[in-house]
Amino acid sequence: MVTKLLPGNSACRVKILLRNFFEILVVWRENILVIISKTLFAALVLFSPLLWVVNCDAESLPLRKIAKGALSGIAEARQEVIKDQAAWERWWTKHAVKGNSLETIPTIDFSKEMVIAVTMGRRNTGGHSIEITTAETAGQQLKISVRRTSPPPGAMVMQALTAPFHFVSVPKSDLPPEFVEVKPPAKMP
Repeated sequence: MVTKLLPGNSACRVKILLRNFFEILVVWRENILVIISKTLFAALVLFSPLLWVVNCDAESLPLRKIAKGALSGIAEARQEVIKDQAAWERWWTKHAVKGNSLETIPTIDFSKEMVIAVTMGRRNTGGHSIEITTAETAGQQLKISVRRTSPPPGAMVMQALTAPFHFVSVPKSDLPPEFVEVKPPAKMP
């Protein structure tokens, strides 16, 4: 259509101008992408040593699952580090729901391990959970990360009393514990 409106050489000039314009756009776009990628790489190189320095003294401890579920006999929210057999037996006696003779106390070698126990307390519905996600030595503390989840308002849940709990064992440590709340992952709409 442009060729009909412009006589002779003018149509060729317009085509050349348009082609040059699009070539400039392509080169400009490629240069912008190169600049962005170089900037991101530079930021990564600059700041990654800072991240390493912040976490260089943290050592993650292996978690061994002892028990996890929705019904504990412990009706209040608790966070405990249990370091001896007598304390473990007292804790397990409170936890074990009466009438369940199949639940025997798990064996723990307290010369090498200790128990981390968290309970969420009594809830009026299902859909609640608690989980020990990590335990790590950080400086002069034992940092224990705990994630609590609850159903969103208006969710259809089981109508029953629950008391979520999670017990794990970790290598024995004399560091004072610090329980840290971990936010549940965001749900996609």
